[in-house]
Amino acid sequence: MRSRLLVIFLAACSGGTADSSGPGGGGTSDAGGGVSFGGAQDIGEFRSILERGEIPGTKTLDANGFFNEHFNEPPDIQCGGTLCLTPGLSVFRDWMTDRHQAALQVSINTHIDPTQYERLPMKLVVVVDHSGSMASDDRLEKVKAGLHTLIDNLKPEDRLAIISFDDYVTNDAAFTTTKAQKHAAVTALQPGGGTNIYDGLSAGFALLGDVPASENQNRIIFLSDGIATVGNTSQDAIIEMATGRIATGIGLTTIGVGNDFDVELMRGLAERGAGNFYYVEDATAATEVFTQELDYFLSPIALDLRIEATAAPGWEFKNVVGSTLWQAAPTSGSMQVPAVFLASRMDQGGGEPGRRGGGSMIFIHLNPLAHEAGKVADLVLSYRVPGQADRVTHTVSLDYQRDPQEMLEQPYLSNPEMAERYAMYNAFLGFKAATEYAAFDWNCASAALAATRRHAQAWTAGHEADLDLAADIVLMDKFLANLGSVGATSEDPSILDACAAGSGPGGNPGGDGGWGGSNDWPPYGEDDGHGDLYCSAGDANPTWLLVLGAIAIVTIRRRRRR
Repeated sequence: MRSRLLVIFLAACSGGTADSSGPGGGGTSDAGGGVSFGGAQDIGEFRSILERGEIPGTKTLDANGFFNEHFNEPPDIQCGGTLCLTPGLSVFRDWMTDRHQAALQVSINTHIDPTQYERLPMKLVVVVDHSGSMASDDRLEKVKAGLHTLIDNLKPEDRLAIISFDDYVTNDAAFTTTKAQKHAAVTALQPGGGTNIYDGLSAGFALLGDVPASENQNRIIFLSDGIATVGNTSQDAIIEMATGRIATGIGLTTIGVGNDFDVELMRGLAERGAGNFYYVEDATAATEVFTQELDYFLSPIALDLRIEATAAPGWEFKNVVGSTLWQAAPTSGSMQVPAVFLASRMDQGGGEPGRRGGGSMIFIHLNPLAHEAGKVADLVLSYRVPGQADRVTHTVSLDYQRDPQEMLEQPYLSNPEMAERYAMYNAFLGFKAATEYAAFDWNCASAALAATRRHAQAWTAGHEADLDLAADIVLMDKFLANLGSVGATSEDPSILDACAAGSGPGGNPGGDGGWGGSNDWPPYGEDDGHGDLYCSAGDANPTWLLVLGAIAIVTIRRRRRR
């Protein structure tokens, strides 16, 4: 892998400094595994919408989930702690517009080998939705397949209780029941009734008590296919209740099933709950989550993680993708994460499904303000090892010894491993722009995605096989076909300036909407979005979506005026 990437590493490496304190003593230099910040671990819902011939809404595409579906070879690790900050810099061209692009990439790696990692004994409560909607598409059967796998994979020292809910909450299996009794409880689940998420989750937390014995051993796995319809249905109230219990040391992993679940709620609960969010599209995926991922999403390897980044003079931070937890400012940014987990993948042989587990990353779009070479940014990582009170710190500086505003003929990559990350970042930007544009103009969406696809195809032709990028191209083809089915007639990239200004060829029912012109490129950030809009590719007259797009654009403009 590394010798292959060195061939395209055409610019000098950036200078840098690093130091660390904490367990492990002096620095080491070995490529370990990646880690996950929690949150979405896949883009299964986004992919499922495309498979159905529909157009995904912006909120179905999560950057953290997209990055977790890609394995990126980690660079040599130069620190002695459990976690090491491994940032990178890419300077070249945006795949949609061919404009100058500079991006600061932030990832965390670990010396721990995922294949050798032994998780701690767990005290688990599974809270499972068996409301009437779970009968659709055999959703409950998919969940049951995963739960049977979970029970089979319990270690002798693990404890598991099962709670189910519809209108009401039922305690189906106590911690003390046998595996046979737990299997029988799962088999007996039948769909019916409403969706009382608040009471179901609350009952799960109650089983673990007000003062859990250990922050490493208590977790809820919450499975649902829907939106709260019974009891307290407020999303804010559900998250507030869960956040209060999470603060006592209980982790929360969420698993969404079907096509109609509240993705923002499920993702938000996982992010706040020191846990991961998964989408289960079929029984195979359910089984995979509870086998390949089980050992990784249960025990965090670090707690209370904080990342801080400060731009050097001459650079400005713009849009950030990779986590909704990132707090951004023009020359600084930071993120606090309750817990981080081992990423399970060690190569690109995942396939579909099976791509999840690559690890989390953050990309900060950089705007060079001057022509002087030198430092780009300082970054600081700090965290706490489970069971220890002291914090571990790792600091890194990145330099760029060229004119920051120079348009390069070949990509600058601060380390060889940035090649795959640069490609992954631009693939995501293309998908994101397509979902944004699709809310008001099919041709704008098609042009953005087609331009991205052309660059992605050229990149794969010039480099040794990147299986994850190849899978992205297949997904781009599905998206483009769906756009053609609903009315896209052009893939001409020359329209993208007009699209960014909100006046694409298909018209903008919002009038002067858009994202403020092409000078603020890319025209989206982690928090932008028009909601979970999607329509059938068989709808030859998508007027209803255009109306919704108009409403969405007005909403975004109002939000930015505050």
